[in-house]
Amino acid sequence: MANDYSVAIHNYISDKIAVAEKNIKISESENDLGSLRYYQGQLMELKDIRGYMAEKIDLKTQRYF
Repeated sequence: MANDYSVAIHNYISDKIAVAEKNIKISESENDLGSLRYYQGQLMELKDIRGYMAEKIDLKTQRYF
């Protein structure tokens, strides 16, 4: 069974990724380059953190995303 704390962190990160992706679409539609770059960087960092957790911390049999 997966660690409950780890599952909560994955859920938090997944929620933040969804918000960043939504904000990227909004920034693209408004042609706001500064915000677009900010949210793209945020998305990249969140995915890096989630990847690190999946590789180093979580059990190999568990997938959260």
